[in-house]
Amino acid sequence: MSTPAEHHVLVDGTGVRFSCTEGDTLLRAALRAGVGLSYECNSGACGSCRYELVDGEVRDRRPDAPGLSPRDRRRGRRLACQSEPLSDCVVRAGSLGEVTAYRPVTQTARLRAVRPLTHDMSEFVFTADEHAAFAPGQYAMLYFPDGRVERAYSMSNLGNRDREWKFVVKRTPDGQATSILFDKLEVGSEVVLDGPYGHAYLRPERNRDIVCVAGGSGLGAMISVVLGAAALPDAVDRTAHLFIGGRREEDVHIPEAVLVARRRLRALHVHTAVSEADGCDAQPPCGIPPFRGFVHEAVVRTLGESITGFTYYAAGPPAMTDALARALVVERGLPADHLYFDRFC
Repeated sequence: MSTPAEHHVLVDGTGVRFSCTEGDTLLRAALRAGVGLSYECNSGACGSCRYELVDGEVRDRRPDAPGLSPRDRRRGRRLACQSEPLSDCVVRAGSLGEVTAYRPVTQTARLRAVRPLTHDMSEFVFTADEHAAFAPGQYAMLYFPDGRVERAYSMSNLGNRDREWKFVVKRTPDGQATSILFDKLEVGSEVVLDGPYGHAYLRPERNRDIVCVAGGSGLGAMISVVLGAAALPDAVDRTAHLFIGGRREEDVHIPEAVLVARRRLRALHVHTAVSEADGCDAQPPCGIPPFRGFVHEAVVRTLGESITGFTYYAAGPPAMTDALARALVVERGLPADHLYFDRFC
């Protein structure tokens, strides 16, 4: 078998260079090399990784990706997360940011267990070939056996030496990836795991109390952040709030791991919010009736005047994270660098 070709990429005006193996994307190759290109979803939907190709040739994995507007296309912009270099390239990108201590690695992982959480959400446990090195709150890309479907899912555990990666996944109607996970993948099946990625990871150096806001499958990332905070040496001096949003009460789940974290932190307050009232007879989580409304509204109502005194982490659908950012940063004056989130589209 021939060795895949490597192409060299120069970031125009910076002197920064990195190599990209044939078949890898420009974004992921940069992150593997420690070059912090801007990104969020890693799947072509958000547009955060827009760049201009100055010289060279690339292949677009997803030419119709929604992350590019008609204006972007007219200006020749592309998405680094969907671009596979076919030659040496020169690119013009925005400012280069930070890269976590964990650079993404591609490896094989095997499904070890599936644990149902709600009527349409389960935790999938994989054991990887090499390691499970990631920061609390990050996500990984999973490639499924047919080789054509990949999706981003947040880890719901902490980095560990047992090579264990856990993912909370919500079934999506007619979703290709979730239909494979819930209906076709059997224990022992292999997937390709590429990670870690993501910006909504715990910053332990910030000596502030934290608020975690989760919507849908974003629950996994926020559980990881809470567990990470509870594992810090000064956990007994930290307070955390965890807000979990869903459409109905039956959509909301509070994992047992949260109760473990509560014993190590000074305080952990769990709040739930449901946006639809459907007369469901499901028992409220922890026996406490949920807030009726959207989860960002629950954050504002609950924290009140103290709202700017926290560092925030959030994961969930774009509508949720955008509404939260408006409520906190635009309307309440929270400094933008006190809010970290990953949007899953």
